[in-house]
Amino acid sequence: MEPKSVWFYILLLLPAAVIISIIFLFPFILLVIKSFWTYQSSFMADPIFTLENYFRLFEDPYYLRVYGRTVKLSLISTAVTLVLSYPLARLITRLPTGLKGFVISLVTLPLIGGAMIQSMSWLVMMMRHGPLNSILLGLGLVSDPVKFLGTQLGILIGLVQSFIPLLVLPLVASMGTIDESLEEAARSLGANQLQTFLKIVFPLSLPGMIAGTILVLMANLTMFVTPSVLGQNRVQVFGTMAYQQALYVGNWPFASAFAVFFLLLMGLLALVSYWLSKRLQKQVV
Repeated sequence: MEPKSVWFYILLLLPAAVIISIIFLFPFILLVIKSFWTYQSSFMADPIFTLENYFRLFEDPYYLRVYGRTVKLSLISTAVTLVLSYPLARLITRLPTGLKGFVISLVTLPLIGGAMIQSMSWLVMMMRHGPLNSILLGLGLVSDPVKFLGTQLGILIGLVQSFIPLLVLPLVASMGTIDESLEEAARSLGANQLQTFLKIVFPLSLPGMIAGTILVLMANLTMFVTPSVLGQNRVQVFGTMAYQQALYVGNWPFASAFAVFFLLLMGLLALVSYWLSKRLQKQVV
Protein backbone atom coordinates (compact mmCIF):
# COMPACT_ATOMS: atom_id res chain seq x y z
CA MET A 1 0.00 0.00 0.00
CA GLU A 2 1.27 3.44 -0.87
CA PRO A 3 1.69 5.86 2.01
CA LYS A 4 -1.05 8.44 2.32
CA SER A 5 -0.32 11.96 1.19
CA VAL A 6 0.17 14.66 3.81
CA TRP A 7 -2.80 16.50 2.33
CA PHE A 8 -4.98 13.47 3.06
CA TYR A 9 -4.32 13.79 6.78
CA ILE A 10 -4.73 17.56 6.62
CA LEU A 11 -8.15 17.11 5.05
CA LEU A 12 -9.08 14.65 7.81
CA LEU A 13 -8.10 17.16 10.50
CA LEU A 14 -9.64 20.15 8.75
CA PRO A 15 -13.26 19.75 10.03
CA ALA A 16 -12.11 19.42 13.64
CA ALA A 17 -9.72 22.37 13.23
CA VAL A 18 -12.52 24.55 11.84
CA ILE A 19 -14.88 23.64 14.70
CA ILE A 20 -12.21 24.28 17.34
CA SER A 21 -11.33 27.60 15.72
CA ILE A 22 -14.94 28.76 15.67
CA ILE A 23 -15.79 27.62 19.19
CA PHE A 24 -12.52 28.34 21.04
CA LEU A 25 -9.86 30.19 19.06
CA PHE A 26 -11.87 33.09 17.62
CA PRO A 27 -13.69 33.88 20.90
CA PHE A 28 -10.35 33.81 22.75
CA ILE A 29 -8.77 36.20 20.24
CA LEU A 30 -11.78 38.50 20.60
CA LEU A 31 -11.46 38.28 24.39
CA VAL A 32 -7.82 39.37 24.22
CA ILE A 33 -8.64 42.24 21.85
CA LYS A 34 -11.49 43.52 24.00
CA SER A 35 -9.29 43.46 27.09
CA PHE A 36 -7.41 46.43 25.62
CA TRP A 37 -10.54 48.47 24.85
CA THR A 38 -11.60 51.55 26.80
CA TYR A 39 -14.66 51.26 29.05
CA GLN A 40 -17.24 54.03 28.66
CA SER A 41 -20.40 52.98 30.48
CA SER A 42 -22.40 49.84 31.19
CA PHE A 43 -22.09 47.49 28.20
CA MET A 44 -20.45 50.30 26.21
CA ALA A 45 -16.77 50.31 25.19
CA ASP A 46 -14.66 52.06 22.58
CA PRO A 47 -12.02 50.20 20.55
CA ILE A 48 -9.35 52.57 21.86
CA PHE A 49 -6.16 50.85 23.01
CA THR A 50 -5.42 51.12 26.74
CA LEU A 51 -3.58 49.19 29.44
CA GLU A 52 -5.76 50.59 32.20
CA ASN A 53 -7.75 47.36 32.50
CA TYR A 54 -4.61 45.37 33.29
CA PHE A 55 -3.23 48.02 35.66
CA ARG A 56 -6.52 47.90 37.56
CA LEU A 57 -6.03 44.19 38.19
CA PHE A 58 -3.18 44.93 40.60
CA GLU A 59 -4.08 48.38 41.92
CA ASP A 60 -7.08 47.34 44.00
CA PRO A 61 -6.27 45.10 47.01
CA TYR A 62 -9.76 43.62 46.76
CA TYR A 63 -8.95 41.90 43.47
CA LEU A 64 -5.67 40.61 44.89
CA ARG A 65 -7.61 39.02 47.75
CA VAL A 66 -9.93 37.38 45.23
CA TYR A 67 -6.92 35.91 43.38
CA GLY A 68 -5.41 34.64 46.61
CA ARG A 69 -8.71 33.16 47.81
CA THR A 70 -9.27 31.37 44.51
CA VAL A 71 -5.78 29.84 44.49
CA LYS A 72 -6.02 28.90 48.19
CA LEU A 73 -9.38 27.16 47.80
CA SER A 74 -8.16 25.41 44.65
CA LEU A 75 -4.98 24.08 46.28
CA ILE A 76 -6.77 22.91 49.44
CA SER A 77 -9.56 21.27 47.46
CA THR A 78 -7.06 19.53 45.18
CA ALA A 79 -5.03 18.23 48.14
CA VAL A 80 -8.11 16.88 49.96
CA THR A 81 -9.41 15.33 46.75
CA LEU A 82 -6.06 13.59 46.22
CA VAL A 83 -6.03 12.16 49.76
CA LEU A 84 -9.59 10.85 49.45
CA SER A 85 -9.17 9.52 45.92
CA TYR A 86 -6.23 7.20 46.59
CA PRO A 87 -8.06 4.78 48.95
CA LEU A 88 -11.11 4.75 46.69
CA ALA A 89 -9.03 4.07 43.58
CA ARG A 90 -7.11 1.38 45.46
CA LEU A 91 -10.35 -0.30 46.47
CA ILE A 92 -11.75 -0.21 42.92
CA THR A 93 -8.64 -1.83 41.41
CA ARG A 94 -8.98 -4.77 43.83
CA LEU A 95 -12.62 -5.49 42.98
CA PRO A 96 -13.73 -8.22 40.53
CA THR A 97 -14.21 -7.07 36.95
CA GLY A 98 -18.01 -6.91 36.99
CA LEU A 99 -18.25 -5.18 40.35
CA LYS A 100 -15.42 -2.83 39.37
CA GLY A 101 -17.40 -1.52 36.42
CA PHE A 102 -20.46 -0.98 38.62
CA VAL A 103 -18.50 0.98 41.24
CA ILE A 104 -16.81 3.10 38.56
CA SER A 105 -20.26 3.90 37.19
CA LEU A 106 -21.34 5.05 40.65
CA VAL A 107 -18.21 7.20 41.00
CA THR A 108 -18.77 8.91 37.65
CA LEU A 109 -22.52 9.31 38.18
CA PRO A 110 -22.21 12.85 39.66
CA LEU A 111 -20.53 14.02 36.45
CA ILE A 112 -23.66 13.14 34.49
CA GLY A 113 -25.91 15.35 36.60
CA GLY A 114 -23.67 18.39 36.31
CA ALA A 115 -22.42 20.92 38.83
CA MET A 116 -25.77 22.69 39.27
CA ILE A 117 -27.64 19.59 40.46
CA GLN A 118 -24.82 18.69 42.85
CA SER A 119 -24.62 22.22 44.24
CA MET A 120 -28.39 22.43 44.76
CA SER A 121 -28.27 19.08 46.57
CA TRP A 122 -25.52 20.36 48.85
CA LEU A 123 -27.54 23.54 49.39
CA VAL A 124 -30.31 21.46 50.93
CA MET A 125 -27.84 19.30 52.87
CA MET A 126 -25.99 22.28 54.35
CA MET A 127 -28.93 24.35 55.56
CA ARG A 128 -28.89 25.37 59.19
CA HIS A 129 -31.39 22.64 60.08
CA GLY A 130 -30.57 20.42 57.13
CA PRO A 131 -29.53 16.74 57.16
CA LEU A 132 -25.81 17.45 57.58
CA ASN A 133 -26.25 19.57 60.70
CA SER A 134 -28.84 17.13 62.03
CA ILE A 135 -26.31 14.30 61.77
CA LEU A 136 -23.57 16.32 63.45
CA LEU A 137 -25.89 17.39 66.27
CA GLY A 138 -27.27 13.85 66.67
CA LEU A 139 -23.76 12.41 67.02
CA GLY A 140 -22.84 15.10 69.53
CA LEU A 141 -19.96 16.34 67.40
CA VAL A 142 -21.21 19.95 67.60
CA SER A 143 -23.38 21.80 70.08
CA ASP A 144 -24.76 24.35 67.60
CA PRO A 145 -25.54 24.08 63.89
CA VAL A 146 -22.45 24.68 61.74
CA LYS A 147 -22.68 27.49 59.20
CA PHE A 148 -21.76 25.88 55.90
CA LEU A 149 -23.55 28.12 53.42
CA GLY A 150 -21.82 31.37 52.57
CA THR A 151 -18.47 30.11 53.87
CA GLN A 152 -15.28 28.74 52.34
CA LEU A 153 -15.84 25.45 54.21
CA GLY A 154 -19.11 24.83 52.39
CA ILE A 155 -17.52 25.62 49.03
CA LEU A 156 -14.62 23.25 49.75
CA ILE A 157 -16.98 20.38 50.58
CA GLY A 158 -18.87 20.92 47.35
CA LEU A 159 -15.70 21.16 45.26
CA VAL A 160 -14.12 18.02 46.70
CA GLN A 161 -17.26 15.97 46.10
CA SER A 162 -17.61 17.31 42.56
CA PHE A 163 -14.06 16.62 41.40
CA ILE A 164 -13.24 13.29 43.07
CA PRO A 165 -14.20 11.37 39.88
CA LEU A 166 -11.71 13.44 37.85
CA LEU A 167 -8.89 12.11 40.04
CA VAL A 168 -10.15 8.62 40.77
CA LEU A 169 -10.38 7.58 37.12
CA PRO A 170 -6.72 8.38 36.22
CA LEU A 171 -5.58 6.68 39.43
CA VAL A 172 -7.60 3.56 38.64
CA ALA A 173 -6.07 3.48 35.16
CA SER A 174 -2.53 3.72 36.60
CA MET A 175 -3.08 1.27 39.46
CA GLY A 176 -4.72 -1.20 37.13
CA THR A 177 -1.41 -1.68 35.30
CA ILE A 178 0.53 -2.54 38.48
CA ASP A 179 1.47 -6.21 38.61
CA GLU A 180 0.16 -7.74 41.85
CA SER A 181 3.24 -9.96 42.02
CA LEU A 182 5.31 -6.86 42.83
CA GLU A 183 3.25 -6.22 45.94
CA GLU A 184 3.39 -9.89 46.91
CA ALA A 185 7.17 -9.83 46.54
CA ALA A 186 7.41 -6.76 48.75
CA ARG A 187 5.24 -8.36 51.44
CA SER A 188 7.26 -11.58 51.26
CA LEU A 189 10.37 -9.52 52.03
CA GLY A 190 8.77 -8.16 55.19
CA ALA A 191 7.18 -4.93 53.97
CA ASN A 192 3.93 -3.92 55.65
CA GLN A 193 0.91 -2.37 53.87
CA LEU A 194 2.19 1.20 54.26
CA GLN A 195 5.69 0.35 53.04
CA THR A 196 4.25 -1.56 50.08
CA PHE A 197 2.14 1.42 49.14
CA LEU A 198 4.98 3.93 49.45
CA LYS A 199 7.58 1.80 47.67
CA ILE A 200 5.49 0.06 45.01
CA VAL A 201 1.99 1.45 44.48
CA PHE A 202 2.65 5.17 44.87
CA PRO A 203 5.64 5.41 42.49
CA LEU A 204 3.93 3.33 39.80
CA SER A 205 0.70 5.33 40.07
CA LEU A 206 2.41 8.72 39.73
CA PRO A 207 1.51 9.20 36.03
CA GLY A 208 -2.19 8.94 36.85
CA MET A 209 -1.76 11.07 39.95
CA ILE A 210 0.01 13.82 37.99
CA ALA A 211 -2.63 13.88 35.24
CA GLY A 212 -5.54 13.79 37.69
CA THR A 213 -4.08 16.41 40.02
CA ILE A 214 -3.50 18.91 37.23
CA LEU A 215 -6.98 18.24 35.86
CA VAL A 216 -8.61 18.78 39.27
CA LEU A 217 -6.53 21.89 39.96
CA MET A 218 -7.62 23.48 36.68
CA ALA A 219 -11.25 22.58 37.39
CA ASN A 220 -11.01 24.16 40.84
CA LEU A 221 -9.46 27.35 39.50
CA THR A 222 -12.34 27.81 37.05
CA MET A 223 -15.06 27.01 39.60
CA PHE A 224 -18.22 29.08 39.20
CA VAL A 225 -21.45 27.20 39.93
CA THR A 226 -20.39 25.76 43.29
CA PRO A 227 -19.13 29.08 44.76
CA SER A 228 -22.20 30.87 43.39
CA VAL A 229 -24.68 28.47 45.00
CA LEU A 230 -22.89 27.44 48.19
CA GLY A 231 -21.04 30.73 48.66
CA GLN A 232 -24.34 32.65 48.63
CA ASN A 233 -22.59 35.65 46.98
CA ARG A 234 -20.52 36.13 50.15
CA VAL A 235 -17.34 34.37 48.99
CA GLN A 236 -15.96 35.86 45.79
CA VAL A 237 -13.64 33.84 43.57
CA PHE A 238 -12.40 34.37 40.03
CA GLY A 239 -15.43 32.87 38.31
CA THR A 240 -18.03 34.83 40.27
CA MET A 241 -16.03 38.08 40.00
CA ALA A 242 -15.66 37.79 36.22
CA TYR A 243 -19.37 37.01 35.92
CA GLN A 244 -20.33 40.08 37.94
CA GLN A 245 -18.05 42.37 35.96
CA ALA A 246 -19.37 41.07 32.64
CA LEU A 247 -23.11 40.77 33.28
CA TYR A 248 -23.90 42.96 36.31
CA VAL A 249 -21.49 45.87 35.91
CA GLY A 250 -21.30 45.55 32.13
CA ASN A 251 -17.58 46.32 32.04
CA TRP A 252 -16.61 43.93 29.25
CA PRO A 253 -13.05 45.27 28.76
CA PHE A 254 -12.15 44.79 32.42
CA ALA A 255 -13.91 41.42 32.56
CA SER A 256 -11.90 40.36 29.48
CA ALA A 257 -8.63 41.50 31.07
CA PHE A 258 -9.64 39.67 34.24
CA ALA A 259 -10.20 36.46 32.26
CA VAL A 260 -6.99 36.76 30.20
CA PHE A 261 -4.90 37.35 33.32
CA PHE A 262 -6.36 34.36 35.10
CA LEU A 263 -5.89 32.13 32.05
CA LEU A 264 -2.20 33.04 32.13
CA LEU A 265 -2.10 32.38 35.88
CA MET A 266 -3.73 28.98 35.36
CA GLY A 267 -1.17 28.11 32.70
CA LEU A 268 1.66 29.09 35.04
CA LEU A 269 0.23 27.03 37.91
CA ALA A 270 -0.23 24.06 35.58
CA LEU A 271 3.41 24.25 34.48
CA VAL A 272 4.61 24.56 38.09
CA SER A 273 2.44 21.61 39.14
CA TYR A 274 3.72 19.50 36.26
CA TRP A 275 7.34 20.40 37.07
CA LEU A 276 6.94 19.61 40.77
CA SER A 277 5.18 16.34 39.98
CA LYS A 278 7.93 15.27 37.60
CA ARG A 279 10.61 16.07 40.18
CA LEU A 280 8.67 14.05 42.74
CA GLN A 281 8.40 11.17 40.30
CA LYS A 282 12.15 11.18 39.67
CA GLN A 283 12.94 11.29 43.40
CA VAL A 284 10.52 8.49 44.27
CA VAL A 285 11.50 6.23 41.38
